[in-house]
Amino acid sequence: MTEETREVRGRIPKELKIAFEIACARLEVTQTAALEDAIKDWLKKQESTSAEK
Repeated sequence: MTEETREVRGRIPKELKIAFEIACARLEVTQTAALEDAIKDWLKKQESTSAEK
């Protein structure tokens, strides 16, 4: 069974986008996988920050 997915959109500076594309290619990881990891890490950080308050 395939996990249901949704599209996420946003705008970032051109230089950051290029650096992200290059890093993904160098690491042989899809941009989707890298974005998913980044979002998961960001959410964990937000949870830990909220827990400290």
